[in-house]
Order: sequence, then C-alpha cells, then structure tokens
Amino acid sequence: MFFLLVIVLGAAGPSPSPSPLPEIAHVYTSDRTSETLNNSARTTYIVTRADIARHGYRTVGEALENLPAFEFSPYGAIGGAAQYGVRGNNSAQVLVLVDGLPAPGSFANSVELGTMPLAGVDRIELVEGGGSTLYGTGAIGGIINVITQRKAADGATLRAGSFSDSSLELRTPNIQFSRVVARNDFTLPDETSRPNSDFQNSALHANFGTHIGSFDAVLRAEISSDRGGAPGPTEFTSLTSRQKDLNAGANLTLTHKSPQAETTLQFGGTRQQITFGCNAVTDPNCFQDTESLDTEARFDVGARNVVSGNNEQLLYGIDLARGTVRGDAGGLFSTNSFAQAAAYVQQKFSTRWGSAYAGVRGERDGWVGGEFSPSAGFVVRLSNEASLKGNIATAFRAPDASELFFPFFGNPALKPERAKVADFTLVDSRLLGGVALGWFGNRTNNLIVTTLIDPVNFIFAPENVGHALIEGLTLDAKTRPLNGLTASFNLTDLYRAEDLDAKTRLPDDPVLTANLGLDYAGDGFVEAFGASVHSVGAHGPAAFTRADAYLSLRAAPNVLFTLRAYNFGNARYEAVNGFPMPGRTFAFELSTR
Repeated sequence: MFFLLVIVLGAAGPSPSPSPLPEIAHVYTSDRTSETLNNSARTTYIVTRADIARHGYRTVGEALENLPAFEFSPYGAIGGAAQYGVRGNNSAQVLVLVDGLPAPGSFANSVELGTMPLAGVDRIELVEGGGSTLYGTGAIGGIINVITQRKAADGATLRAGSFSDSSLELRTPNIQFSRVVARNDFTLPDETSRPNSDFQNSALHANFGTHIGSFDAVLRAEISSDRGGAPGPTEFTSLTSRQKDLNAGANLTLTHKSPQAETTLQFGGTRQQITFGCNAVTDPNCFQDTESLDTEARFDVGARNVVSGNNEQLLYGIDLARGTVRGDAGGLFSTNSFAQAAAYVQQKFSTRWGSAYAGVRGERDGWVGGEFSPSAGFVVRLSNEASLKGNIATAFRAPDASELFFPFFGNPALKPERAKVADFTLVDSRLLGGVALGWFGNRTNNLIVTTLIDPVNFIFAPENVGHALIEGLTLDAKTRPLNGLTASFNLTDLYRAEDLDAKTRLPDDPVLTANLGLDYAGDGFVEAFGASVHSVGAHGPAAFTRADAYLSLRAAPNVLFTLRAYNFGNARYEAVNGFPMPGRTFAFELSTR
C-alpha cells in the first residue's frame, strides 16, 4: 500500500502543512513543544482566534467542523449533544485537551464539543493520527488541544438571530465571559415546531501570568454551565426531559527556559457534573423517572523537559492522574476511582534532507492494565517546497468509566483497545497556495462497541468485538491571496471503515466529506465576506449539503457589523437520524475590538 501511495502522490501536487492559515508558523501539540509546521511530521490543523471571530463560531465543535477528516454530527441546533471523531475513530478514541491537560469528562468520555464554549480560546490545534506515545490512552484517532489566551484584547460581541438565538461575549485582558441563549423553536417540514429544545450557556475564563523565580508562570481557570431541553428523536419526543451540565477546570503552568533546554511543570484539576431528569407522570416518553447525577473529579500533574542540541532534540517526561467518577442512574449508585501513571521519551534528529523521530511511552491505567506505545516518523525534503511525511505508531485506549461501571450498562470485563496506525502525506507549497495529499490507516484489536445483549428486555452493553480496519485519503488545498480573496478546499474519502468480524461498516462514518470556502479580507468599509459549503455523502440516513455565508462591514473605526446566513439553501436535513436541524437561519452581530 505504501509503494502504491508514493506512486499516486508523485503524480499529484501537494502542500506545506495542512494549516488553513499561512500566517501560522508554530504548533505546540504535535510534539508537546513549539515547532514549525514545516518540521512537524504529524498532520496538524489550526483554528485561530481570527478564524473564530471571522466565521462566528460559538462552540469547539463548530470551529472544527470544516477541517479534513474531522467528523461532526450534532443532535439538532446549538445546545444539543454531538457525535464527533477523527479519521473514522469515535469520540472515545480522540483525546480532548484544554491547555495540554485532559478536559473535564475525559475519564467518562463525556467531553461534549457540541456545547464547549469558546470564551477565552486563543486557538485550537487538531493533531490527526495516533498520539499515544506522547499523550497516552484515548489518542488513537488524534488529539484536540483547546489553547486559551494568555492575554486577550478588550472587546465585546453582541449577536441576535433566528429562533430567539442570541449571545453576548465580553473580553478584557485577563477575563473573558460569554452567554448564549437559544429557544430553537424552528419548524419542521410538516410545519410543526420542535419542542423542548431551548438552551442556555454561561462561560467564564480567567488567565494571569507572572514570574516565580526563574519560572514563567501562567494560571488559567474556566467554568461553564449549560442547561436545556433534551427532547430526543422526533418519533419519541419528550416534553419534560431536561439536562444541566457544569464543567470547571484550572491549571498552572511553570516554564523555565535556558539556551538549550525548556522545562515545563503542569498542575491541573477538573470537575464535571451532569444532571438529567424528566416527569414520568405527565410525559409518556420519559424513560427515567428518577433524576440522575453523574460527577467526575480529576487531578493531573505533568513534568517534561526538552533538550536541544546540534541537529537533535530529546523530549522526556511523566504524566500522573487521579480521579473519581460517580454515576447515579435512577437511584443505583456506582463510585469508582481511576489512576494513570506514565513516562515517555522521544528523540528527534535533523539533517539536510529532513528529519526523523522515534519515541515510546509506558503507561499504567490502574487495574485495567498497562501498555507500551512506540512511534516513529519522518519528514523527507524533496525540494525547498515539497516534502513527504510519514508516521507509524502503536496506540491504545483503556475502557472509560461509562463503559466499565455505568449502572445497567457497564462491563467490568472489558479489555483495552490496541491499534496500529500509519499515515503518509505529500505536501507542496508551490502549487496554488499549498496542497496536501495523504493516506491514513488504522487497524484496531479488541474494538469496544455497544451491542444488544438481551433482546427481550432491550438491554445494551459494551463488548470487545474483535477487529476493525480504517483507511482513507485526504486532499487539502488553498490558494494564495488575490486582491484579498482566498479559496480553500478539502476532501476526505473514508473508503474503508469496517468491523472485520461482523463484515459491516462502522456506524456513523461518512464515506465522503468535502468543504469549500471563499474568504475576503479588506481594509475599507467592507471588512470581510465569505461563503462556505459543507457536504457529507453516504452518512447515516441521508447525505446533505449545507451552505453558509457572512458579510462584515466597518460601522466605525473599532466597530464591525456582521450579517450571517446559515444553511441559506434551506436544506432540511438530519445529521443524526431523528434529530432535525434548523432550516435557513440568520444572525446579526455587532462587535468591537
């Protein structure tokens, strides 16, 4: 397959690095240290604060949706849960970080990108492919790192839109706040309304930096509160099901730099609380007549050192985590403790022709077991503008708390998933404004899936079913700015995503996903405008295509007025079967900066 790939790639004309913005020079997640995109062997994409403001994103899921090989399927309008994954892997196989440490809900796989706010976020980095060597369990498909601001600029954004959808964002150098309220009372094709879909979120982020001796210290903290209706699928709509989420976290990063080394210490803590309930007396579709409460608390400590010499770099460190997950489903309690301990090392060499790295991680996830995760990769310079990049790794995922212990569902006999992953990408910055063509593959053993174990009582449970094979191709291209205009296009062909034992395709993996974008940046009365098309083929119940657009006008030297149109083709689709999305939607936005 590799030799065939090289032949195919040689006929194409590829790109520098899969960053959507040419001004991005460095990334931080791919090697747990600052490096240039050109020197990064791992496929990395970035969404900047400028992207977030330009396109009006309000959740992490929205911000990532148009990136290659990222799968995002929301259960309705803003406020609903969402399925997500990378390169055919599901959310349990994608590690979500906040400032380099696991996000609230990581132990229980309850990190919700569909409602995770962007208050205080500076950038989001998506590293695709196995990341277990540097990050451990749950990074089979990749890593999402939400990096918050160290110091923000003053400003505010006020928005009002269709279906009583409004939001407010306030920004100061050290504190950022956002508030979203949406009634989501859109009509369905049969002219009825979608009931019990309201949503509200409040988020607060604070950041402070100082010096402690020879260390540069940064303290960041955030808290987010969600509440809203959970109506379920249209055929079983619940009028009383309500959910409340509370996510909080804080982390302290200490960094000491010398001419040849950089030492980093990180301390972090997170807490997640999810409450769900409904009224079984008045609601025939209430499936849980006693309120449930799920809580996770976690504490992380990490230490790493990066030593740089002539044409080489040595990275090594340790990660420690402790936490408790408590589940209460209708009065049945389950409280369990989790622990992770790991050490890792990675050596990187650079020459005139490129670079190569090799590393290994040893991790112990409590009584679930331990794992060694080696990886290796390279960057071969074919010319000043073109290069071939490749990675091969062994990745793993320990079963999460929900799969092991959730009342009426958990299976304590589960074994960790183990995967062999690889990718190869040819990139060339000369063609257009940069083009990249790549192949990726993933073979997983002990795959964990939810199966129907009792058809009579309709009881499901997670089980290790055996083997899965995922293979796909990605194309990512963009143009150089021409009179302020920039075009971008990416295509993901997930031509294989198969449960090898059942001989069936893995669920919720679209075969083809394409994104097309056009953006203009000016310096006059018209500040910016753009349009994008997001198309998903052979996905669940049906394929769909959605088109969005925006126009930003400078109303005053520091004031922008923006009109946004979502799904302006009025496509009535369901990204997840039974959960309809709104039709044509508009929003007006006033922002200062």
